[in-house]
Amino acid sequence: MQNKKVLIIGGTGTLGTALIDELLKYNVHSIRIYSRNEHKQFQLRQKYGEPTEKMRYYIGDIRDKQRLSRAYEGVDIVINCAALKHVNLCNENPFECTQTNVIGVQNALECAVKHNIETFVQISTDKAVNPVNIYGCSKAMAEYLTLDAINWQGNNRTNFCVIRSGNILASSGSCFEVWDKQYKNGKPLTVTNLDAVRYMASREQIAQAVVNIACNVQNGLYVLSMPKYKVSDLIKRCKDTEIKITGLKQGEKLIEELYREDEKFTLVEV
Repeated sequence: MQNKKVLIIGGTGTLGTALIDELLKYNVHSIRIYSRNEHKQFQLRQKYGEPTEKMRYYIGDIRDKQRLSRAYEGVDIVINCAALKHVNLCNENPFECTQTNVIGVQNALECAVKHNIETFVQISTDKAVNPVNIYGCSKAMAEYLTLDAINWQGNNRTNFCVIRSGNILASSGSCFEVWDKQYKNGKPLTVTNLDAVRYMASREQIAQAVVNIACNVQNGLYVLSMPKYKVSDLIKRCKDTEIKITGLKQGEKLIEELYREDEKFTLVEV
């Protein structure tokens, strides 16, 4: 990472901000933070300071290819974390989900080829494995687009990789955030199914893995090896609290998967 210029698309999200902290441990030349959330951009400025050569902030949407292209100028490495990610909201708004999670990724890939960057990293999710909802389908398409970019980029030098992981512990909108609010307000903790199984790791662990891969990347699919938990084990920590079972939502799996059977001979597990 020494002297590299890194662009984080969706850089104000849970993983994006963790990546900033991880990258600052290395002697990077600069970090560019691209997102459409004005308030979170303001919060980052409060934390890291006003724009300098080291830290630059871009308000923009991944759907806007012209604006995105300007953020790419002179960049070495791009990490795309931008996505609409809530399963039920994506099911209710499939057009919007597609515009960000599919068309937006296509924009990012075309900009990578146009600017001949060194490395493009697409962040994906276990929901893309055998998808059963709009969000999972959109992330699966994003994976296919990224891996196919290897074939149409011509003589460009760019390495294209997908990094697939499970859930980020205590990320924005996660069950932990919901349970915390319910607990503080004296309300029952809502659980879809006590037997549900989810893969989880901390934001710091995932960010460290992403940066390590970006340093040594080759074209292809990387899957983060993560511990899995039953929801019943997670909820046990909240003692003497009423639990309300709501049932699985439409498009929600009982047991998540990190890879398909046909992928296990070609993916890189890290």
